[in-house]
Amino acid sequence: MPCSKDRSRVAQDGRAYAGSQRQIQTYVNLQTDTLSASITKALSLTENSRIVWVSPLASDSYNEYRDSEFLHVLGFTRLTPMLVKFWPRGGPCWDALAQIEREGRTVGCILVEAKSHILEICGSGCGAKGASMQRILEALTETKISLGVPQEAQWAGTLYQSANRYAHLHFLRAIGGIEAYLVNVYFVNDPHSPTTVEEWKPAIHDVQRQLGLATRPPYCAEVFLEAVQKESSAK
Repeated sequence: MPCSKDRSRVAQDGRAYAGSQRQIQTYVNLQTDTLSASITKALSLTENSRIVWVSPLASDSYNEYRDSEFLHVLGFTRLTPMLVKFWPRGGPCWDALAQIEREGRTVGCILVEAKSHILEICGSGCGAKGASMQRILEALTETKISLGVPQEAQWAGTLYQSANRYAHLHFLRAIGGIEAYLVNVYFVNDPHSPTTVEEWKPAIHDVQRQLGLATRPPYCAEVFLEAVQKESSAK
């Protein structure tokens, strides 16, 4: 099953009314080439790489996916048993997902986290308990070690949303053997809550500092996109 939807934020067909959710829906479905080209450049993907978006698609009610479902839509269902051992149910709900194709074969994937304003970066922290919490902490510890992050860095607090995305990238790469990338898409001048590039950059730097990251983690990128004010059918 796809991620549950907040019906106060989306129409009956799943189309978001405003904010980063609407913007990423717009780019995936209506500004596809611009989105794909920006990410290809940011990740320095090879010229023969083709990005194929699998979520959130208008033809699929703009559904977003998590847990084994996100692996399924990406074509990596075989990794499900490994993910179950690595992370409990209730993992990240991905704002957008894409396959990377070369020579007609799916060889990797792109995980997207989208934001329209700085306050979206922070959350209430990890609410898991018991065995689930223990498994999450073990996965976060493993990811910290792989990135050279001090163990005292707080990854289950207000920046948990960023931390668990890094953990899932680690899972796909180190455990699943997948050519995976994590892209943070930051929308600029969204009419819902306008944010400039000049405002985004220090906020992003502060997040990395709080997470104990000396530099941007490998296989990650930031993309700044101008928020769409008036939609068109251009691809």
